[in-house]
Amino acid sequence: MSATATNAQDQPRFRSAAVARMLGMPVETLRVWERRYGLVSPARSSGGQRMYSAAQVQRLALLRQLTQCGHPIGNLAGLGAEALAELARQHAQLLQAQRGAVDAARSATKRAAQAEPPIPPRRWGGAALADFAGLSSTLACECPRHLAQLVQGLAEFEDYSAQCMDLNPQDAALHAHLRQITAQARHTFEQALERVALHEGLLPPT
Repeated sequence: MSATATNAQDQPRFRSAAVARMLGMPVETLRVWERRYGLVSPARSSGGQRMYSAAQVQRLALLRQLTQCGHPIGNLAGLGAEALAELARQHAQLLQAQRGAVDAARSATKRAAQAEPPIPPRRWGGAALADFAGLSSTLACECPRHLAQLVQGLAEFEDYSAQCMDLNPQDAALHAHLRQITAQARHTFEQALERVALHEGLLPPT
């Protein structure tokens, strides 16, 4: 960097209110940082206003970024520009790795879902199944109630399996399969419930 550029970086030109807006933090917090930790030493204008250079704003922005990552400001205060930049670089790499893991999990989930047959649509929601379960029946075995409870339980496990597909790539294929076979079982019992409901007059003839 040339001497001219260095001088421009060090020239005081930003007031504390503007710096606080750029950093997304209250002016009071900025002043506490300065007073308690001596992070930067801004110049003073002729009117007594704190004036910050571009280099000081860059340091404060880096400190702000790292505190948002969980580092206590007291642990960062004594670090120089290179150490702060290295710490920020490490966080960026970690974030990139985490994003890569999330993308891998999503891709595995998508592949696992595509490998299974389509999920049969649901015939009834929870309220309709509760109505079936509460209806009286001339059948001594109370088939509508038992079948409605089975369908509801299978639907709940189907939803649970779908949620587990997002955990990690290793679980994606297993839970895609569990969701698929549960959905098929749910669909089969829905057909059984429909047949019983038609027989008992609980549904209009199709």
